[in-house]
Amino acid sequence: MLTIEPVPCLRDNYAYLLRDAQSGEIWLVDPSEAEPPARAIAASGGRLRAILATHHHHDHVGGIDELVRGHGDVWVAGHASDRGRIPEQSVFVDAATDEWQDTGRELAGRKLLGLHIPGHTRGAIAWRLVGSGGEPDDVFTGDTLFAAGCGRLFEGTPAQMHASLQQLAALPPATRLWFGHEYTAANLRFAAVVEPDNQAIAERAARLSACTTPTTVADERATNPFVRAGSVEELAARRRAKDEYRG
Repeated sequence: MLTIEPVPCLRDNYAYLLRDAQSGEIWLVDPSEAEPPARAIAASGGRLRAILATHHHHDHVGGIDELVRGHGDVWVAGHASDRGRIPEQSVFVDAATDEWQDTGRELAGRKLLGLHIPGHTRGAIAWRLVGSGGEPDDVFTGDTLFAAGCGRLFEGTPAQMHASLQQLAALPPATRLWFGHEYTAANLRFAAVVEPDNQAIAERAARLSACTTPTTVADERATNPFVRAGSVEELAARRRAKDEYRG
């Protein structure tokens, strides 16, 4: 059985601890700093075997060096285009933008797939653990897709972000999406400005909790103004408006 534990880091980041309950093997996603994930690993009683980076920004990879030094034989995976930008990277996934690549790795019997989702950065990648036994897939989206939002366009284009979000939104509705930052309350306030008559946005805002990860594909289709953008031009306009929004 696989368990997934969000690990709060820095001010509003999430790392994720993935643990195979049978073997004790642990994978981490996006450890922005070392101490909180290290505490979570110690509390779990497992052993760290792998780190998955969704992109190269320091607030997603800043803890990798120390964690690798402290735990020995650990492989670190990222997109091939991030070579030299992700510390200790040893697995270079060259997933295309139109298909999920099988990495040949498994955790708790679940296959790991990678998808190149540029927009926020050139080398952004979504990590997908295929569900088993009727369970939905779990997908780690980093800073490309947030609950009710998307990342800023630091290296990519609106067209790339639009295509990446549509790839994620095409997954089955029950798919769980685990994102990189706790921005949900602010994102929903902006979404309500963009779509003031969208009752799903108001209902989602009313049920907010302190930790809102994971979201689902169904929720994002209903409430995320960037996923719901009908064109590249509309996404670009919404992204510019969000960059300037102070609500």
